[in-house]
Amino acid sequence: MPDASISATLRASITGPAKGFIKRFFATGLTKVLRGSENVLLWSYSRFELSPFLIYQGYVQGKYPLPSTRYKNEVNWYDPEVRGIIPVDNYKIRTDLLRRLKKEQGFSEEQRIQIKVNLNFKDTILSCARPRGIKNNTWITPEYVEAVIELHNMGIAHSVEAYQDGILVGGLVGLSINGFFATLSLFHTVDNASKIAFCYLLQKLKDDGFKLHHCGDVGSWFTQYGMVPIERGPYRKELMLAVTSPVTFTSNAPVLVI
Repeated sequence: MPDASISATLRASITGPAKGFIKRFFATGLTKVLRGSENVLLWSYSRFELSPFLIYQGYVQGKYPLPSTRYKNEVNWYDPEVRGIIPVDNYKIRTDLLRRLKKEQGFSEEQRIQIKVNLNFKDTILSCARPRGIKNNTWITPEYVEAVIELHNMGIAHSVEAYQDGILVGGLVGLSINGFFATLSLFHTVDNASKIAFCYLLQKLKDDGFKLHHCGDVGSWFTQYGMVPIERGPYRKELMLAVTSPVTFTSNAPVLVI
């Protein structure tokens, strides 16, 4: 008898009570091995192929994916006890960056950093995906890029881009779900270009009326913009209020008051 027929026969022979026992047995084992039911849920997410729907669904539930840099086609999902957010109405800009922004006003058109929104999303995320750092690697896989580009085509993923003399020199990509925004990644080829783009994003989120801005791990370089830690429970409450608030990520670049 072929293996497929054997498997089908075995499945058919397992009764309802037996199926329930097997489910409870493995659920108990996974909960112990993974140290909690929340981690079992995160592990189950990693078994699915990365897709626009899965990314969207994950963020709505308070989870976020980071493709593994060690194992191909493996995606790790996170729902930390504490994460970082930047208060939309109370963000901060460092003094040295403020000075740099003021200098911009005296630069020529060729030297000045110009900000555009959603003008060239694909090149922005591909630039974010380029290997960097000492190890020359990146967590942004081709599958992730493809999924996020599709989210952009749906009006969910966005880019804020920095140009100098018509050349893309920095920017960021993120997701907006009603009043919720998550910054995903940034890049720059000119000093401070990504930081300047991020300042414009912060002002844009405030102008557009966003409620919650997720930035990832506590203690990252986002602390210079006023990032604060928030525990899982309060975060989920703010997330529910944000994703049910009718807010639109508009296409206009904001005016940065400095």
